[in-house]
Amino acid sequence: MLLRRIVSLAIASCVVCAGCTRKTSDRDLVFVTPFQAVEKVNTTPGLFDKKLNTVWVDPRTPELFAAGHIPGAISLPFPRMSNEAELILKGYDQFIVYDSDWEDTIGKAASKRLMEIGFDNVFTLEGGLKAWKRDGNDVETGVAVPADAPSSAQTAAQPPPNKPSAN
Repeated sequence: MLLRRIVSLAIASCVVCAGCTRKTSDRDLVFVTPFQAVEKVNTTPGLFDKKLNTVWVDPRTPELFAAGHIPGAISLPFPRMSNEAELILKGYDQFIVYDSDWEDTIGKAASKRLMEIGFDNVFTLEGGLKAWKRDGNDVETGVAVPADAPSSAQTAAQPPPNKPSAN
């Protein structure tokens, strides 16, 4: 009797968890050129439409991100995507995922993973960072900084805490 309950509970858990993700294939991917991606970021919505909050998602390793990435991109390495995407990408409603170049599969896999997790409006940059640079777009270097961390400019502009005046 106890074994039957455990098996039933295990089956129910599998059914519930299976409903949490969508199945995707390469046919679900929507590819955009660098020009189309920039248009998506800069498009002004119609009178009754809400402006989409777009983010560039870089699923490559932190080392590759630091070596060069699209300005404003968020580093979300593919191995961490399933566990961290919902927290890191919270507040965004359009996602442009890119990788290194045309042969790189990590961007496609990351786009599908985001869709499986439940994200909509996911686009994949054709040709990745290589196509981005080829079209004359800027690239930043450096490590990812958490969104809530103060920038060096903000930190430098803040007055020192409770220092007595020279008067």
